Amino acid sequence: MLKMSGYDGLFNAAGSLYWLLALAFICLAIWKASTVRRKVIYAVLVLGLFVAPIAPDVYRTIEYRSKLAKAQALFEERCKTAGEKIYRTVENVEGVLLLKIRPNYDARFGSDPMYPGAALIDESGGDSYIASFLRYERTELGTPMRSRQLTDEPTTLPGYRYVEAIDPADGKRYRYSAEFRVHDGLPLTYFNKLNRIPALAEPPQYAVTYEDLVDPEDRKHWVAGTVLKVLDTKTSEVVAKQTRYLIDTGLGNTVDGRNPWGWASSYVPGCPRSTGSLGSATRYFVDQILKPIKGE
Repeated sequence: MLKMSGYDGLFNAAGSLYWLLALAFICLAIWKASTVRRKVIYAVLVLGLFVAPIAPDVYRTIEYRSKLAKAQALFEERCKTAGEKIYRTVENVEGVLLLKIRPNYDARFGSDPMYPGAALIDESGGDSYIASFLRYERTELGTPMRSRQLTDEPTTLPGYRYVEAIDPADGKRYRYSAEFRVHDGLPLTYFNKLNRIPALAEPPQYAVTYEDLVDPEDRKHWVAGTVLKVLDTKTSEVVAKQTRYLIDTGLGNTVDGRNPWGWASSYVPGCPRSTGSLGSATRYFVDQILKPIKGE
């Protein structure tokens, strides 16, 4: 159900006062009428005067709640198959092959129920998606506990040394690496640029891909899904898999500029709940399976 946050109590109180006022007028009409027949007629007329202005809203609310109940039931059913399946982990991985690159997000996609990438709509796209695999992960208080935030500052949790991907424009495979620089006069590092060179060696053994689930029946109820996969290209083995679902409980409502999928990704817990810093959920899942090599 859509929430009005801190204004819920105010709207509930206003609704109660409205119906108390209606009851008062009905009682007045009954008191003024001289016969039983007139009492009934006056009471019905007064009730009608109060119901008529809000009838469309009442109907829309009833319709919305009925549709939402169906959507939530479908979402809960899909969530039974969501989650992670990790068959094995791999230590000291230098680089990975990205079989597909998440596209850059455009806000207009947020109101499209059939948008393929809706389940991970806040994921970085394009070069930012590639770069997310190359950045460090921040640690807290020098412990190995992950704070689930990416950073340009060197930590004990590095990203991969390189990432390879095929450019759809020319069909060629390229190797990407990150160039970090130190701020002049400041003890801070920043991501300078993404370096790209033709990949000459054999591709990395381990690959990352995804498949967006675009079931018309699910999307009719504003339920979106996606499956992330980590593959061993030498054995064609699925090393790990994560299935994720998201629902827009507003069912596509765009009133006051609301962006349905964007709103859902920010305020509705998906299944499983998102991990990793904003825009890097895939990276955070992958490096739990393919653990980047440490050191320079």
